[in-house]
Amino acid sequence: MADAKALEPLMQTAPARPDADKRLLQAYARACGRWSPYVAPDPGAPGEDGILLDITGCARLFGGEDKLIEATLQASRERGLTAYAATAPSIGLAWGLARFKARQSETGWVRADTLETALTDLPVEGLRIGETAGQLRRFGLKQAGDLLALPRASLTRRFGTDLLTRLDQAAGRVEESLNPLQPVMEYRARLRFPEPLLLLDSLKQCVDETARGLCGQLEPRGLGLRRVELNLYRIDGKLILLGIGTAAPARDPAHIARLLHEKLDRAEIDIGFGIDVVELRARETAPLGGRQAGLLHTGEPDPDDLDQLTDRLVVRLGDEQVRRAGRRESHIPERAAGWRPGPALAGTALSVRETDQAPADFTPPDPDRPLLILAHPEPAQAVAEIPDGPPRSFIWRRVRHLVHRAEGPERLAPEWWRDQLSARTRDYFRVETREGRRFWLYREGLFGLETRTPNWFVHGAS
Repeated sequence: MADAKALEPLMQTAPARPDADKRLLQAYARACGRWSPYVAPDPGAPGEDGILLDITGCARLFGGEDKLIEATLQASRERGLTAYAATAPSIGLAWGLARFKARQSETGWVRADTLETALTDLPVEGLRIGETAGQLRRFGLKQAGDLLALPRASLTRRFGTDLLTRLDQAAGRVEESLNPLQPVMEYRARLRFPEPLLLLDSLKQCVDETARGLCGQLEPRGLGLRRVELNLYRIDGKLILLGIGTAAPARDPAHIARLLHEKLDRAEIDIGFGIDVVELRARETAPLGGRQAGLLHTGEPDPDDLDQLTDRLVVRLGDEQVRRAGRRESHIPERAAGWRPGPALAGTALSVRETDQAPADFTPPDPDRPLLILAHPEPAQAVAEIPDGPPRSFIWRRVRHLVHRAEGPERLAPEWWRDQLSARTRDYFRVETREGRRFWLYREGLFGLETRTPNWFVHGAS
């Protein structure tokens, strides 16, 4: 790197991220499942990652091997990847051709029509033998054909058994199979009927049964449903799709079925000549731990009841009409909490209002904040012994308060990356008056740096 920077001072460098490379290769290998059901990522050497595909019986679906290879390369290049490809009777030969011969081809891909010819011209680096290739080149052995002409016993004695194993794998003498990626487990329950269903009540009964089957699959794995998709297949080939979401992971078949029943009533679906397949599919799942109902009835509301109420409100009113109280990505107190669209989570308050402004009595879950935080800080007139010290007295809402104790300051810098609404630094103080009342107020602006006359605001009270 030092030599490279000496030649190119403006060269940009970045630390390697092997884990990210493996995740990308894994994701793209799954995307290549459109070409073959047997796909496996091949790490190869550093900087030479690849994907192995067994295209036995697949080429005819795409018009031949040539068109299949061109389609895979075109899809890779559309994703911004530099790719080369090769087809061969063995995995070892295809690996070497793709990394050495295909790079020299004008099309970026090669095909081994005859195994013997392709293997004879293959460089020894294409045999997946690592540092042994350098040792072979020092002896003048540059191609795999040079090794085929030598006695096997001499090669084993000088370079070990791995060389002959890789050579036999490339030649097809030793069978080698790839370990394909397993398909992502999909949870679903499906019912087929010899006679189509024509009544909505019959569909609801099928939904009840598929909900029990789907929840039964999730229970042994400790999972719950977050998003569910109901697929209704009509006999004329058309698909009716309905989806619901839950506020918290749910595994109660009765609750899932009740939500889908309301969705069916409001969707006004066209059954047409009948439904012959009913399928319930889990689109998103989440861990669901066990809950203890309690030994005594304390009268406290059950969180499950609130979750189920939220789900029913979302189904009836829509996702945008039900809002939940939550925190935002901000350290400015008036921006750190508010109402957000979407299903309410367990234990949060619900609101059907349209405004996105946090109510004045909303309490964010922060123990260092007062019980009451005003939606908008209110100006106050304060007197301090020193310009950057705590207040000794202040006037708020035409009432004068004398400070008995003060704690602080807690300094909050402005969010310069957002806007200029909070362009000055804030110093927050927790004060207690002589009457025992507690307030949360701040001084806006650093004395001598940002302003000569700092402003005071009351932002909360306990």
